[in-house]
Amino acid sequence: MKPMRLHHIGIVLPTLKQAHDFIETNGLEVDYSGFVNAYHADLVFTKKGEFSSPIEFIIPHEGVLTQFNHGKGGIAHIAFEVDDVEAVRAEMEKETPGCMLEKKAVQGTDDIVVNFRRPSTNQGILVEYVQTTAPIAGRGRNPFEALGAEGKLSESWHPLRLHHIGIVLPTLEKAHAFLKTNGLEVDYAGFVDAYHADLIFTKKGPFCSPIEMIIPREGVLTQFNGGRGGIAHIAFEVDDVEAVRKHMEAQTPGCMLEKKAVQGTDDIIVNFRRPSTNQGILVEYVQTNAPINRGNANPFPDL
Repeated sequence: MKPMRLHHIGIVLPTLKQAHDFIETNGLEVDYSGFVNAYHADLVFTKKGEFSSPIEFIIPHEGVLTQFNHGKGGIAHIAFEVDDVEAVRAEMEKETPGCMLEKKAVQGTDDIVVNFRRPSTNQGILVEYVQTTAPIAGRGRNPFEALGAEGKLSESWHPLRLHHIGIVLPTLEKAHAFLKTNGLEVDYAGFVDAYHADLIFTKKGPFCSPIEMIIPREGVLTQFNGGRGGIAHIAFEVDDVEAVRKHMEAQTPGCMLEKKAVQGTDDIIVNFRRPSTNQGILVEYVQTNAPINRGNANPFPDL
């Protein structure tokens, strides 16, 4: 299986107000919204862009999603667009019986049908497979209208794009298995001294952000999610990471993790906003300051 693109990253938040506040804090723009009967949830999608996947905010009214992460919400899943979601289900069930959540694809927003692979069969990551079946509906609707004056979005700043989604996995073997199961291709690899971790980036494409696989060798990241790993953060590319730090610190003192941006892979410097000040979501802000170094060996030559 080879997906067409990373369709979106799914974030569950308990209330419409929290979704609004996250979107405003991070300078995002709403594209469309809808309601999914199968999961009893309002959905709000941000705008996609060149080499940038959108974010799907999920605000559940009832059911199991209201208890996600003990009711606090968080980054729930990643979604890949495929040509034929039923063919993907059949292929995956043949290899790993019982791995799919639904026996048949269910309706998502008006434009898509979807199915999920169980995290227990996918290195602990909940992955959605999405097939587009109709035009997008719900554009031009203000999903925050019910909030009244509090539902307005300011135009203070906008990031350039969703740079990547960060997934921590405990070993290179688990990272390889996840990439292979989901039909992903390696673009480049590196090592980040600041976080003692190997990094592997998948290929980006039109309207598609890459995934960053993070394999820590030591330090705090080895204990992420009890050492099991998982979806750790989302990262926005910005023109000037220091300007973003100053802007955010002026509004919420102490909100940034680093007093000064640190080196990521060879091509970027980064900073993070503390989840406690950002609706429980760890967000990285990335500034490109050099060409990508594709000279490092691909740890997975078969991908």
